[in-house]
Amino acid sequence: MNKTVKNNFYSFLWHATWLALAKAFSEVNTVMPALILNLGGSDFHVGILTSIMVGVPLITQVLFAGYMNSKPFKKKYLLIGIYLRVFSLAAMGFTIFYVINIQNSFVIILIFLWSTLFAVSGAFAGIPYTDILGKSIEGNLRKRFFVSRQFLSSTGVFISAFLARHFLKEFNYPKNYFYMFLTASLFLFIASIGFVKIKERATKISNDSESLLSLLKKVPSYLVKDKNLRNLSIVSNLISFSMLIVPFFIVMIKDKYGIDKSVVGQLLLFQIIGMILSNYLWAKVVKRFEFKGVFKSVTVIYALLNIFVLISLRNFPLEVFYLIFFINGVAMSGYRISNGGILLEITNESNRALYSGIYGTANISISILPLIYGLIINLLGLDLILILVALFTLAAYYFITKLECNKSTEV
Repeated sequence: MNKTVKNNFYSFLWHATWLALAKAFSEVNTVMPALILNLGGSDFHVGILTSIMVGVPLITQVLFAGYMNSKPFKKKYLLIGIYLRVFSLAAMGFTIFYVINIQNSFVIILIFLWSTLFAVSGAFAGIPYTDILGKSIEGNLRKRFFVSRQFLSSTGVFISAFLARHFLKEFNYPKNYFYMFLTASLFLFIASIGFVKIKERATKISNDSESLLSLLKKVPSYLVKDKNLRNLSIVSNLISFSMLIVPFFIVMIKDKYGIDKSVVGQLLLFQIIGMILSNYLWAKVVKRFEFKGVFKSVTVIYALLNIFVLISLRNFPLEVFYLIFFINGVAMSGYRISNGGILLEITNESNRALYSGIYGTANISISILPLIYGLIINLLGLDLILILVALFTLAAYYFITKLECNKSTEV
């Protein structure tokens, strides 16, 4: 590992660690749904917020990819995106603290607006992040990086979860969320220092760069032409059926058992413990079965998890959901390792930024999935929804087998 590669390797890990310390304070599966419910929101409001935080980045990625694909240097765009996220988190905290006496419905709207800025700026930063990472860390070093990043991220989120649990338990609303969002903003700013130190080399620019309109028109043709990109997009969409129903577990728990602020902190903590403890397992799986092996395992875990939730709601006490969120943490960790690794392996330097945007666009359907959940859970019944979600997720296994990845080669 030469000096520049070493510098970039540890700069990315610095960012991952501090980003993880910020993540638990705005966690989409627990903290944010609980905030909306605390403000008097419904299933539908939880669906809107989840769509914003998960779906908006996918919708906007192709817009930014088309713009940045022709830029040989992307570091400044990465920093701009991160600083906007720092601002949006701080703004969310001050909004909650200073408009407490305003009608809750208006506060929910403001939270939606700041969450949109947070999501859009994340998408803006995500394109240069993938590009710089791909050309900075190559070959076998990628496996080491993705596993190390996930370990440090999980450890950081674990520490953050204890802090979030403390804030939720020791302070009443709105002070608890005010402190959490401001702390997250500070940690994210510290995380950006890692990228200030990055030494970026110019990206090889493809001669066939296209305008945004032309690119949007050709997205379907890219997916038809490149079977790897198509299959990865299908897998991501199918697995998302399980990933995006998790925030509604909070609603289910509230309706079934009733929850207080301490329970939310406990659920978050068990999810993080699952992420940390599973890293050793995923490191072994990656080494022996590559990123595809992790992806296959994640698919099976998520499918079975939905059936477990269905059984638990009928037969078991609240405490079993600590195990459920633990298992969800295991699956989340595996997904983050495998999805990012495979995307790098099926792309090359000249098309990585472009394909990252196309990949996001191919997953636009994910953005409306939480809204659909919010509308149909009560109409169709929880049993049917969980069974269908399990079946859709399991179907992803077939398309994973069709992926052809570059095993530990430079791309």
